[in-house]
Amino acid sequence: METLRDLFEHVLSSYAGRKNLLRAKRGGKWVGLSTEEFGRRVHNLAAGLMEAGILPGERLALFSENRPEWHVFDFACHLCGAVSVPLYPNLTAEQIAYIVADAEARLLVASTPSMLETALEAAKQVGNVEIVVIDPPEDGPPEGVGTLVDLEERGRAALKAARKEKDDPFHVPQPDDMASLIYTSGTTGDPKGVMLTHYNFIFNETRAMKPFDIGPKDTVLSFLPLSHVFERTVDYALFHRGVQIVYVEAIERVPNRLLEVKPTILVSVPRLFERSYIKIISNLRQQEGFKRQLVDWALKTARRYSEQVWNGERPSAVLRAQYTLARKRVFSKILDRLGGRIRFAVSGGAPLSREVGEFFSMIGLPIFQGYGLTETSPVIAVSSPRGNRLGAVGLAIPEVEVLIADDGEILTRGAHVMKGYFNRPQDTAETIDPDGWLHTGDVGYLDADGYLFITDRKKDIIVTSGGKNVAPQPIEGQLQATAYIGQAVVIGDRYPYLTALIVPNFENLTAHLSSLGEGGLEQSEMAAHAEAHRLVDEAVSKVNASLALHEKVRKFTILPQEFSLAEGEITPTLKVRRRVIAERYRELIEGMYLKTQLTDQYHAD
Repeated sequence: METLRDLFEHVLSSYAGRKNLLRAKRGGKWVGLSTEEFGRRVHNLAAGLMEAGILPGERLALFSENRPEWHVFDFACHLCGAVSVPLYPNLTAEQIAYIVADAEARLLVASTPSMLETALEAAKQVGNVEIVVIDPPEDGPPEGVGTLVDLEERGRAALKAARKEKDDPFHVPQPDDMASLIYTSGTTGDPKGVMLTHYNFIFNETRAMKPFDIGPKDTVLSFLPLSHVFERTVDYALFHRGVQIVYVEAIERVPNRLLEVKPTILVSVPRLFERSYIKIISNLRQQEGFKRQLVDWALKTARRYSEQVWNGERPSAVLRAQYTLARKRVFSKILDRLGGRIRFAVSGGAPLSREVGEFFSMIGLPIFQGYGLTETSPVIAVSSPRGNRLGAVGLAIPEVEVLIADDGEILTRGAHVMKGYFNRPQDTAETIDPDGWLHTGDVGYLDADGYLFITDRKKDIIVTSGGKNVAPQPIEGQLQATAYIGQAVVIGDRYPYLTALIVPNFENLTAHLSSLGEGGLEQSEMAAHAEAHRLVDEAVSKVNASLALHEKVRKFTILPQEFSLAEGEITPTLKVRRRVIAERYRELIEGMYLKTQLTDQYHAD
């Protein structure tokens, strides 16, 4: 297996007869897509695209949420030789226009009527791009807009004629052919198109998933954006192993879908695990009397048991029996809220707070971290049931090299590395050196056993005016793992101490203030409330207690609204654009320092 066409044909031959290869909810009802129907739709659409004049190598953009048609379109591109350009479903028309123009995309496919409106607005800015819609408006698509159904029907007729001639009309890609052009989030500038080949994806999914025991009996929710390479490669691996994929169109619906679907494996970003942790801890602390005593005993028992296991020791028979009882009486009820069948979870996209990872491990749900970049398709290292160390992102996957440079930057080399940046040879040369080492921009270290630990993004490292280096992401992760902090950005580059901009967890804060008889407040009123300041101060103090002196957050400012994608403060993958935030909140930041401590840092371009 060397190309994504090979993967597609493997699915059709290995899992024929599956009635529910893919599932999704339509109109409140679950709808399954069998292996045969999936294959037919991919074949028909691929033939339809070829009939429409799409040539190998041409770029086709997809603006859609997670749904079965996402992969129907994606695999159809692989069969006709086109290059798919995935777009995040939360992008604005301006952002779409930039990517479509930069990719020189010929076709833009929009999922829903509302997305079609955004796509049409983007098309006005680009000009020469055709538009197709998956779910047309009730009164039909606008003039000049095609539909996916029409393309599939056109392809079905063409295939009928081709099969009479016993021809294989589809393109045969080569392993080094570009399969997808994926645009990076662009935390420090305009997004760049990452050229990933067929073999990049195949190499990565087969090596990264090798230590995991998954197969046709498993069920996985797909809710992280498929436009992100992490979920995309995970789904390819699930197709390879015959795992049933259940699509969730929005992350807000995940809690309900967990109870409905009862998945056996959970793949997510740290934020979902952090929010679940906060809710679980909050609920446990609300218990009273005997129930509270039982919870406290169970957590202490789990801590003692787990620490011995983490240290490579074998707990005593008595402690093993106590831990088994704690899982049965307390922790099983917690896991039932996640569906009750999850064997393990995988976390990627950002660092997972150690506190959160330890908690879920203690209650019987191991979370295996992975690490990678869009430019590495994406996995560089991953933890697994065969090798897991808390705080680490795992071991390098087979046939992948990892090297730590003299300045601490993580370098990697292997068949997972991208072909380069689209139409940006200079950027490519700056990222991949002449020896083939890709410079990740991340700082970390390898322990004696080869486990990789991530410290922070190289460009995000704070250097205080006293010369101390501080990695902000681990501090921000600890802050965001507390009950009343939703988002946190640590400030301090070239300043004498650290400060933070903090957005409250408004959901928890609303519930707390309501319990005090002060419900119905606007977010701005809650952010300015003395009780909010007290709760955040308490959380900051708790985090500070575990930090070195130069890492402590000395002052903070509470903001009345979340950081916004529309305002350019965060990326589509929810990564913070630090320069934008530093400039936008410059006066608030400077207000946390004395006039003599101010620099002109935030005035720079």
